[in-house]
Amino acid sequence: MEKGQGVFPEDSGSKPQQRHSHPTGKIQVIGDIFQFTVDVSEFPPEDVIITSSNNLIEVHAEKLGEDGTVTNTFSHRCKLPSDVDPISVTMSIESGGVLTVRARRVF
Repeated sequence: MEKGQGVFPEDSGSKPQQRHSHPTGKIQVIGDIFQFTVDVSEFPPEDVIITSSNNLIEVHAEKLGEDGTVTNTFSHRCKLPSDVDPISVTMSIESGGVLTVRARRVF
């Protein structure tokens, strides 16, 4: 993921939108489990949206300022290996803000 930068609208005096760079996540294969973790600790769990389609997991989050403008965004994609059962995918966010996606591999 590339480093983020502030974006200033040309015709507005609003605050810049910040895009923070995060680690790209950690992928592990533990026995027959595929596991992907990524830090989303800058966002409350209710602001983290996770979608899955065609073996692609997408994580997106936005933080809004008091005035309703977007002050921080996060977006990341992870392609699941072809040997993963898409029905077995589970996701959880730990209290420290680490999102974990797990899926069972089929051989």
